[in-house]
Amino acid sequence: MDKDVELRFKILEDRVNKLENTSLKNKDLIVNIDKSLSVTIEQMKNISEDLKTTSINFKEAIMRSNTAYTKETQEIKEKVIDLEKKYEKLDTKIDKETIEKDAEEYRSNKKQIISYVINVILAIVVFALGINKFI
Repeated sequence: MDKDVELRFKILEDRVNKLENTSLKNKDLIVNIDKSLSVTIEQMKNISEDLKTTSINFKEAIMRSNTAYTKETQEIKEKVIDLEKKYEKLDTKIDKETIEKDAEEYRSNKKQIISYVINVILAIVVFALGINKFI
């Protein structure tokens, strides 16, 4: 029986040794995985911080862009208002000049028509007087 017990003991000892070796390998593997996960988690934290910083910078850039756009829009509106005022002044000036020119042409034409009418009347009077002298 001693041999049986010795044989069993030896088999159990071999199994324990194999399990210890496997356990040590697994422990090394777990330590390596833990280190890799720690590095990966740290990299993810860094990426997260970078993304957060990028997001903040992007938001600020958009806000600056919107502010600049609003400012440009306001400046353009002011320029349009100024141009509309200038247009109104020019339009009023052109209307005034046109009305004055038309009035002056009307007066000139009126004078010419009156002059023609008077000349025609005088011509008729002269003609009538001239014919009466000969009759």
